[in-house]
Amino acid sequence: MILDAKDEFEEKFFIPIATESFFQECWEPAIEELGLKWTKVFPVGIDLVEEDFPLIIDELSKIKDWAKNNLTENKQRKIFERIELIESEVPHAFTHRDGIVVFIG
Repeated sequence: MILDAKDEFEEKFFIPIATESFFQECWEPAIEELGLKWTKVFPVGIDLVEEDFPLIIDELSKIKDWAKNNLTENKQRKIFERIELIESEVPHAFTHRDGIVVFIG
């Protein structure tokens, strides 16, 4: 979601990532095995500015690669759908106005 929302687009901007149980079951093993730092704090929350986003994308790409080898097809599909949603939608927030902070958590 967008912190300090200024208009309707920002107020309604929301991207679901995963239920707590799915995150623990499927995301956390990848994050731990790969030693990722940005996605590791998703459960407690992280404020992102546009300059941070490429680092998140890099980690999400690593999670997708990990999932291909370690998750069932159904779980892969779920994690890929959410990652692709983040990859496609978050950039819209950053182009909406300068200085936007996106909270993931």
